[in-house]
Amino acid sequence: MKPIVQRVKNSLGKFNLFKKQRLNCSSEQQEDFPVEFVALCLIVPASALKNVGENDPINISDIEKLIDNASYFLCTHIDEADYIWKLLQTTNEDIKTINEQREVYIRINISDGEEMIGKKIPYILKRNLPPYGAANIIKLACLKYLSVSGLEKFNRV
Repeated sequence: MKPIVQRVKNSLGKFNLFKKQRLNCSSEQQEDFPVEFVALCLIVPASALKNVGENDPINISDIEKLIDNASYFLCTHIDEADYIWKLLQTTNEDIKTINEQREVYIRINISDGEEMIGKKIPYILKRNLPPYGAANIIKLACLKYLSVSGLEKFNRV
């Protein structure tokens, strides 16, 4: 069993070295390195969403506010977030016209947020937000009233 643990430690060390090398590169050199995105999925009241829309960039301080207002949260890989999206029961209602207490699903893709994956406490999730990561709102949808389908995959606050 020790060889497996050692290989994991070695691979993590290589990843950290790779990341450090990437941060020290010029912007032209960074294009050679693939950017890893994570999906931050939140369920928040509509009142917490102010002037946001799909495909909009979002800054880290606004993400922290959304995490503070979330009743459910999950940070995972992009493909798992796509799967969970299919489980949720959403409506086509306009987010700007719904009752402020309605629950809204928001998915934010964040670059260099690997440290956030799998965190189960909002404080730890916020602490691991990358200070210089790019973030965009990918999905924004109102949940069906009293729907709990798909929420079992999330962490409850």
